[in-house]
Amino acid sequence: MSSLQEVKLSNNQLRFDISKIKLPSELSSLDLHGNLLIGSLTTIINSMTSSSSEVIDVSNNYISGHIPEFVEGSSLKVLNLGSNNISGSIPDSISNLIELEMLDISRNHIMGKIPSSLGQLQKLQWLDVSINEITGQIPGSLSQITNLKHASFRANRLCGEIPQTRPFNIFPPVAYAHNLCLCGKPLGPCKG
Repeated sequence: MSSLQEVKLSNNQLRFDISKIKLPSELSSLDLHGNLLIGSLTTIINSMTSSSSEVIDVSNNYISGHIPEFVEGSSLKVLNLGSNNISGSIPDSISNLIELEMLDISRNHIMGKIPSSLGQLQKLQWLDVSINEITGQIPGSLSQITNLKHASFRANRLCGEIPQTRPFNIFPPVAYAHNLCLCGKPLGPCKG
């Protein structure tokens, strides 16, 4: 008998508490986006960041709580938590997800600063932290992510100079729009 490796139940109007489900340890992909899920992320993240899990997509639901700590040894490549009711901050332990290629935490209630440890995610190609309540600067350490093809920091409370290295200084201005006081290419020059 083969074991369950992928679950794709997106856009089904499923209603249940995500923190109450028990997932098989062999599961490599969980796609529950576009449902009516509630509950906390902790159980899902803790059970899915094993060495075999590659995709977690629980975007477009009503999941609350905070982003939990991440352990070392994860092979997670996609983490999509966008469009939920998640609060708290981005944990420094996000740097433990060294295989991560896509991180989307947009359209939540994330606060605090972008951790400089995010710059350790060398395989990251897609980063979306838009439409949150993130403060501080865009860390210069993100310039170490050389494979980044898309990034959006718009509609937060960010301030300071955008890292003036590729690709950050060539992303379109909309990627940085609606913040407190971001400056530098592709936006206007910093004053003073």
